[in-house]
Amino acid sequence: MNKNEDINVFLLMLSVISICGGLLLTNVFIYSPLIGWLVAVFCLIMNFTYKEEQLKYRKRED
Repeated sequence: MNKNEDINVFLLMLSVISICGGLLLTNVFIYSPLIGWLVAVFCLIMNFTYKEEQLKYRKRED
């Protein structure tokens, strides 16, 4: 895997971990599921924007 794929996999895994962590910490902090979902959505948006920039860069190289 190259660097670009590593960052995509990292952001996807971080979004899954934040959702799971938010659900696991429900008894500790009442708003933790909401925070987990917001972090996950942010990670997914960053992943999509990063992937779009990589596709634009590849098209410019061709």
